[in-house]
Amino acid sequence: MENGIQRWTAKRKSELVLQLIKGEKTLVEICRSQDLKQSEVQGWVDQFLKSGEHGLKANAKGEQSQHDREVKDLRAKVGELVLELDARKKLQALIELEENAS
Repeated sequence: MENGIQRWTAKRKSELVLQLIKGEKTLVEICRSQDLKQSEVQGWVDQFLKSGEHGLKANAKGEQSQHDREVKDLRAKVGELVLELDARKKLQALIELEENAS
């Protein structure tokens, strides 16, 4: 590997994939220069293209904001349920305390 770098970050992988897509280098050149397997690089290309298609969808941002709203709503609901459970536990403790006092 060049410059002794051992880790392939997403940024480095995408730069390499873009060189391949743009035709700046061939798959064989990239694999030889970086000491990589062709199947590994091809997997990166496939993953890059699949993710790119998802990112280009018109409603990708809408999906994310909808997901964020759902998470917010669910967190609020969990908070409500925790408060209700705590109130029920306190009520049960008071009832038991009164029964024991009688």
